[in-house]
Amino acid sequence: MTDGVIVLDKPAGMTSFSAVERVGRVLRQKKCGHTGTLDPMATGVLPVCAGKATKIAGYIAGQDKEYDVSFRFGSATDTGDVTGREIESRPDAFAPERVVADAIARLVGTWEQVPSAFSAVKVSGTRAYVMARQGKDVKLSPRPVTVHEARLISWSQEGFRAFLRCSKGFYVRALSRDMGPSLGVAMAVSGLRRLRCGPFRIEDAVTLADLVEEGRRGVAPARLVRIEKALAGFPQLEIPGDAAAAVRNGSSPGPWLAGRDPGPDGSVVLLTHGNEGPIALVERLAGGSWRILRGI
Repeated sequence: MTDGVIVLDKPAGMTSFSAVERVGRVLRQKKCGHTGTLDPMATGVLPVCAGKATKIAGYIAGQDKEYDVSFRFGSATDTGDVTGREIESRPDAFAPERVVADAIARLVGTWEQVPSAFSAVKVSGTRAYVMARQGKDVKLSPRPVTVHEARLISWSQEGFRAFLRCSKGFYVRALSRDMGPSLGVAMAVSGLRRLRCGPFRIEDAVTLADLVEEGRRGVAPARLVRIEKALAGFPQLEIPGDAAAAVRNGSSPGPWLAGRDPGPDGSVVLLTHGNEGPIALVERLAGGSWRILRGI
């Protein structure tokens, strides 16, 4: 069985695409995908979906994430991190600890953020980072993001570390661009580690080296997290066999879900059936009707 999610601790210096490719080779599964890009310099939780689990990648990616991020004072770059081209240098400048702590605390809430020009956001069908690397002027629209928790971990005159718990679509590197001027310093991300993506935590992750070794011994598939567990944050309803067959053929599950309350309108629900496991993701509409979002 190669349907499920590998919770990978992505190493530094590797693209998310390359990490997914390596996991696919270990599992001998051509159909693999990640649940949200991590920059090459970043490490940490990268859920890699295999087989049927690729159909739920977007739903995992849409859940909250946690980061341990380090910033370095003294230099700002075009990418927002230390791998980019320097665009400002103020080697002796730093922001006091209290000022930094207050600025981080003010991040909590819902507000509009302009994504980094070096992000994977598409502009007229082209990734923004491709255009930025070509020296083109990239104009991106602000979009709402939510920071649920933000706190200072440590500080020195060289830089600081912070913990962030945020929504989908939050660009950590953009904080260098946005916070630097308000703090009166040039700064860039010097380290980034994703601690959690949805239900998956760093404690659950396997390093690529260990996964490769487990693949050599033929035990790597045991690492796969079942789709039901990967979607543990969503309501799940068991349906009978005739309903499962009907839903697989595109029929609404409404007749079999009458009187069952998974939550308010707009709720996304995973339907399952016995040993068949996941059947589909469905959405409850206003008035109690249902629609199929994704068959699994």
